[in-house]
Amino acid sequence: MIRSKYTWKIKQTDEKQVAALAEELAIPVPLANMLWKRKITTAGQYDKFFHPTKYDVYDPFLLPEMDKAVTRIKKAIASGERILIYGDYDADGVTSIAVLYKTLIKLGAEPSFYIPNRFTEGYGPNSAAFQAAKADGVDLLITVDNGIAALDVMEEAAAIGLDVIVTDHHEGRDTLPKALAVIHPRHPESDYPFPDLAGVGVAYKLAHALLGAEPTELLDLVAVGTIADLVSLTDENRLLVQRGLRKLREEPTLGLAALAKKASVKLEAATEETVGFALAPRLNAIGRLGPADPAADLLLTPDEEEAGFLAEEIDEANKERKAIVAAITEEAVTLVEENGLAEDRVLILSKEGWNAGVLGIVASRLVDRYARPVIMLASDPATGIAKGSGRSIPAFHLYQELDKNRALMIAFGGHPMAAGLTIATEQVEELRSQLNQQAALLKDEDFQLELIVEDKLALADIDVAFISKIENLAPFGTDNPKPVFRLQNLKLQNTKRIGGDKTHLKTLLVDENNTSATLDAVGFGFGDLAEKVSAQATVEIAGELSINEWNNVRKPQLRLVDMHIEKWQLFDVRNKTDWQQLIKQQVADRMIICFQPETADKLSSELNNEEVIAAKDAATVTGEGSCEELIFADLPAEAEQVTSLVNKIKPARIYIHFSDSEEIAAIPDRSAFAKLYSLIKKFQPFSLEKYIPHLSKQFGWTTAQINFMSNVFFDLNFVTMNDGVILLNEVKEKRNLEDSTVYQTKANKLAVKQKLLYANYQELHDWIAKSMDF
Repeated sequence: MIRSKYTWKIKQTDEKQVAALAEELAIPVPLANMLWKRKITTAGQYDKFFHPTKYDVYDPFLLPEMDKAVTRIKKAIASGERILIYGDYDADGVTSIAVLYKTLIKLGAEPSFYIPNRFTEGYGPNSAAFQAAKADGVDLLITVDNGIAALDVMEEAAAIGLDVIVTDHHEGRDTLPKALAVIHPRHPESDYPFPDLAGVGVAYKLAHALLGAEPTELLDLVAVGTIADLVSLTDENRLLVQRGLRKLREEPTLGLAALAKKASVKLEAATEETVGFALAPRLNAIGRLGPADPAADLLLTPDEEEAGFLAEEIDEANKERKAIVAAITEEAVTLVEENGLAEDRVLILSKEGWNAGVLGIVASRLVDRYARPVIMLASDPATGIAKGSGRSIPAFHLYQELDKNRALMIAFGGHPMAAGLTIATEQVEELRSQLNQQAALLKDEDFQLELIVEDKLALADIDVAFISKIENLAPFGTDNPKPVFRLQNLKLQNTKRIGGDKTHLKTLLVDENNTSATLDAVGFGFGDLAEKVSAQATVEIAGELSINEWNNVRKPQLRLVDMHIEKWQLFDVRNKTDWQQLIKQQVADRMIICFQPETADKLSSELNNEEVIAAKDAATVTGEGSCEELIFADLPAEAEQVTSLVNKIKPARIYIHFSDSEEIAAIPDRSAFAKLYSLIKKFQPFSLEKYIPHLSKQFGWTTAQINFMSNVFFDLNFVTMNDGVILLNEVKEKRNLEDSTVYQTKANKLAVKQKLLYANYQELHDWIAKSMDF
């Protein structure tokens, strides 16, 4: 048994409507099914989805107050006023700066930019920075990717005579900030057709309006910022990203090309995954560890040598960021487990010394682990302030829930699924209490992570042509997820760990009902399953399909997303090598049953004593599902002891080793007993020490067999034994060998050995299966 990480859900479709759509568009039903789920139900929507570059972007002047912003900026340029772009430290923020900066340069301005420090200033506008800008002679300040919620700071800016234009896309307050112009796709007075632009998308609309034509040379920056910020990849964003990816492939900005080179990715084949997994994390990394200016400088520099130097600096920061994230994640999990916090409906973790810049990443990992909202805070005892980030689940709108506790926080901002906040450390406990009370309204099922599965597929239906059709749906992202398919009735073959740290999985999927149907599969981060899936298990897989090209050969491949094995599994580790590998593994939840005291003593000295259980203590094991893994280290006295324990514990995985110290492989036959008896009678007093070498040489008996037969005679009172010397007794009644307790015990032990140690895998599996209730 392997429990799936997610609850798999397939959105149901209307078969008649899907069939009609397939007929109208002359496309296969599976494709029509995918489009119907993406709300593409007309020929016009279909054409725009697959051919967005045929269509124009929306008129930027549809955004309210755009005309005010353009008029003021052009006045500033004409008058030689100083213009400052006030940005943000993430990938969306720095690409927004680059788009607007290059546009202003093109118009003849000499702008500068400012990015607040994540650690000393936090997110968004702050009074000190605005006052410093005014003192430095700035006449016009333009925010990009921030500012919509900074009501107090905007009032202060007006008071000191600093003109401000806000461009943003984040959640706003009940009222707009007092600025010369507020450009936002969700402006209360907006009729803009698409409300989900990223910050860089809004900056691009402003650039478009200022120039009177689209600055298409900036579209690669727009694509990077849009993909990085996880906004909806539909409608205008889809158009911008498709065109931007083409620009990235054909003529990338110098800084992005240098960064891609450091990341060892080829931009000529760039996709949304190139941005999401290679470029965006690096652009984000530098601002997570310190000032984010190098990221903006990289995107703005025209100098190839400088671009290479900055890309190197950013790449090193990304490596450092990864190490810090891993360390904090481990500490956070320890805090949750050791303090019994896993039952909290909202996890709020705070610790001195944590790097606030990476806490959003750690929070995401904990959401994935615990399936509940998580807020991570780095506290500073010198200031009494904690700063950090939160990530949420779909049922808990993080921004709105935090907004109910606005009075407890110094500052905050964000989205339904993510937020950043600054709070006095003395208020952290109150915030924890309040958010947990608010989350009490959620249902239990709200805390189960869901995986939206596109559809069920059979291995035989998967080929390069089918995957090519799926890839036409790209770029994938929010509201247009990459399809995840469910595959059932599979066996895994040639499963092994791969990667430098052996944390990844490679296997071959085989249809158990059609063994000619196979599919290569990889699972990143699934390496531990290599030892947890038996070759005989029937497996269900959820995964994404792609085309793997190697040496000019194109083959279908699946990327594992989740796995489910409904039934318990049996693993045969009677082989010494397999046993040693198993014992070396670090497993959190397993029991090792030892029927022989010497086995228990040996393993206890080598392993964690708590997981080694002697047979005499096995009866005290309580509770159904007491462990994930149950290991039988040696042979029991009775075979039923195995099935009794398995039935009681009901483990997900059973490992059988059944080591045996028995020196007799089989009981000597009756003729051997007769020969030994005759020899004792003839040569008594019979010295075992004297005659054993001769008996072994003449009859091939082992020392153990000779001692066993002698003990049977003694047990039946046929002989007297004293210091290895045997004398016959007068036998008054006839007795069978089977009357001997010694004989019976040995016979039973050998029968158990034959049943458990020498049986084949299928015999053991079927025997255990019949003895259990599951």
